[in-house]
Amino acid sequence: MQNINSEQELATYNLDRKWNDYIAVQKEVISVLKSEKYFKNGDIINLETGMNIRLSPKGIKETIGSGKRFQNLPKRVKQQKIATIRCLPILIREGKLVKNDVPNYYFSEGDLFAYFINHIIIDDEIHDVRIAVRKKVNSNHFYIHHIDTQKSSKLLSPSIKTDNYEI
Repeated sequence: MQNINSEQELATYNLDRKWNDYIAVQKEVISVLKSEKYFKNGDIINLETGMNIRLSPKGIKETIGSGKRFQNLPKRVKQQKIATIRCLPILIREGKLVKNDVPNYYFSEGDLFAYFINHIIIDDEIHDVRIAVRKKVNSNHFYIHHIDTQKSSKLLSPSIKTDNYEI
């Protein structure tokens, strides 16, 4: 399971005052990823299904889109979404298929969606990551990802006390 420090990850982008401007965030994140040749790694093969999935700037732009996809989210959730972008190849590769061949009501007929779930540790808290993949006739493309705001659980370390008592 991937373990990331959101503060360190976010420091690689110049987003200090841009959180409410999703277009500026899109441009900055995509620019940084392109400079790192993030999109040149080819398709990602999901281990469970064998499905080839392509990561592209268009998918990142969609995941940092308007409305409930990004713009209207709380700042902390926005930060978590951005902090997990570099982990997407691993999250996709190791993701578990939840639903497949879901009809696509928003795009052209014949396109379907596949939905994957995986887990990630962000600042010592486990979160669910839901990933949507747009299936086309010729290829599959990462479409969007969501970080569930409800933590799956808190990681326990020796420094964390619990209120469990044995009788």
